Amino acid sequence: MPTRTGSRDRLLPIAATLLAIACETTPPAVPAKLTFTVQPALATAGSLINPAVAVAVQDAEGNTITSAINTITLAVNGNAGGGTLLGATTVTAVHGVAVFPNLHIDIASTGYTLSATSPNLSGATSTLFAVAAGPASKLVFTVQPALTTAAATITPAVAVAVQDAHGNTVTTATYTVLMAIGNPAGSGILGGTTSVAAVNGVATFSNLSINGAGTGYTLVAAVPNLSSAISIPFTVAAGPASKLVFTVQPAATVAGVTILPAVAVAIQDLFGNTVTTATNSVTVSIGSNAGSGTLSGTTTVAAVSGVATFYDLSINSAGVGYTLTAAAANLSGSASAAFSIQVPLVFTTIAAGYFFSCGIATGGLAYCWGTNGSGQLGADVGSQSSIPVAVSGGFSFATLSAGRDHSCGLTTGGSAYCWGQNSGLLGNGTTANSSTPVAVAGGLSFATVSAGYSHTCGVTTGGTGYCWGFNGNGELGNGSLTQSNVPFPVSGGLTFASISPGRDFTCGLTTAGVAYCWGINSDGELGDGTQTLRTSPTLVSGQLTFARVTAGGFHACGLTTGGLAYCWGSDFSGQLGNGTTNSSSVPVAVSGGTVFATLSAGNRHTCGLTPGGIAYCWGENAGMLGNGASSNSSTPVAVAGGRTFGAISAGRFHSCGATTGGAGYCWGNNADGKLGDGSFVNSFVPVRVRGSAP
Repeated sequence: MPTRTGSRDRLLPIAATLLAIACETTPPAVPAKLTFTVQPALATAGSLINPAVAVAVQDAEGNTITSAINTITLAVNGNAGGGTLLGATTVTAVHGVAVFPNLHIDIASTGYTLSATSPNLSGATSTLFAVAAGPASKLVFTVQPALTTAAATITPAVAVAVQDAHGNTVTTATYTVLMAIGNPAGSGILGGTTSVAAVNGVATFSNLSINGAGTGYTLVAAVPNLSSAISIPFTVAAGPASKLVFTVQPAATVAGVTILPAVAVAIQDLFGNTVTTATNSVTVSIGSNAGSGTLSGTTTVAAVSGVATFYDLSINSAGVGYTLTAAAANLSGSASAAFSIQVPLVFTTIAAGYFFSCGIATGGLAYCWGTNGSGQLGADVGSQSSIPVAVSGGFSFATLSAGRDHSCGLTTGGSAYCWGQNSGLLGNGTTANSSTPVAVAGGLSFATVSAGYSHTCGVTTGGTGYCWGFNGNGELGNGSLTQSNVPFPVSGGLTFASISPGRDFTCGLTTAGVAYCWGINSDGELGDGTQTLRTSPTLVSGQLTFARVTAGGFHACGLTTGGLAYCWGSDFSGQLGNGTTNSSSVPVAVSGGTVFATLSAGNRHTCGLTPGGIAYCWGENAGMLGNGASSNSSTPVAVAGGRTFGAISAGRFHSCGATTGGAGYCWGNNADGKLGDGSFVNSFVPVRVRGSAP
């Protein structure tokens, strides 16, 4: 039987073997650091870094730990160009290696490095690499144009870079860049070398200039097949003050009347730019003195924002070929264009139409002012005139009448002429508008002729009434509703002293003083006690004997042989003058018992003159009553100013009159220049027609 000692001895070798085996087992590897195994290589801005960057998880001895699954993040370390690392920048290692397949950087530069980090591991930094610019795509101003002076070189020199889509200058680009003005804030021209080849991707324009002052100029740079560039706005200031220039020339006017519009003289540099900082005193005087006149008003004025404006100049003697000269210390002077000074117009009568006015001056010459869209001023002077213009043809007129969009005049020999809008109302057998007077067809000798809203009427020297134009409401009085483009006799065989066409109706006065009306009658404007449309003359109720009858827009008025005024028709605005606003289909007496010498019915107001020449108006009032107010009046109110008038006329939105001294005055709405004072400003009191006698 074995002893205990023998058993122990047998176990000792086994234990030693197990110990040896235990001592030979390798412990597991410990992750310690990161290492770039594929370094970033030269790339193009915006393009993938290829081959893909790779970072390994390693132990302290540099062995890749294939079991590692650490999360690794890349970032730009040496950011030489300020670029941004784009793509998937955080990746989990597979078999101990993190591969970054879609990295790219948008800004071109040399000297980039990447850093790799992961928690609890030593980071790594890549080798240096470069990012090159991509293909040329666009132009960009790298030096913008700055504030400059007219014709001076723009400093610093404007520079334009050729860049890729990511804003990197393509230093290899040698394109020729063309420069031009983008937004032309002034009248300037771009001078200097405007075509420059890029050097290292940049075209530098060293001698650009613009000769016209202005605020908000831009430049535009262009190259074929590349996106163009527009600079920021910049200002070109005027150069040093050098000369004077008339920027508002003196216009023809009347002796002793202020020259309008106000004469203006600008202080300019050599290139014609107004020097807005200039405050020099400028003096004007007569240059060519065609009429031996004297210049009055403020003749020395200090410039404001570079312009001296002379508001009250006048010359006291008529002449053709006047000029003014402008002078200022140390500046080149200037002479104005030639202009004329006329003898004042002396009006015998003025007719107020709808949106214009006409008058007859001494010698029978006709003048008109206001809107001219249909040629109703009788001259080709544009769309409107706020001062009188002579009617073409040089006719000598005895009477003149203004309608809605046309005018008619009667010569001293009894020939009728009309001009303006024509839908048959010119009476010449056509429907063509005319900006010059055309003879009314038929060879009739007229004693009176009058223009209405859309038709015209006249009375021959034998007392026969004729009307022509639109007839949709029977306003021609020929028993039909048929339009006539030539004079057509009024029905009934009446012997007329005068005929007055209104809006859509007409009234006439026989030689016996009996009033008749015809046409539309919806407001009782025919005065026959009904509202029935009449295509032939119907007797006005009341058995009154009239010396004058006048038809307006929706009402009519008559003046008895004793000078008392009666009106009938619409009274919406108080135009009947009897203290109410109640329409009447029969004549009602105008309140106040004033004795009138003449009456004129407008669209919705009425005006009259007393035998002493005092003017009164009543009805609608947007200034056309002339009493300084804007409220309607259902009774006569005196026209402001106390003038003595020899003629008065009520229009649509304004009224006009001629004083016994021949001065023309108008009042009311002036949107079309129909007051004739050289402005477009409304007036609630009479203003003198420009060029008329003082």
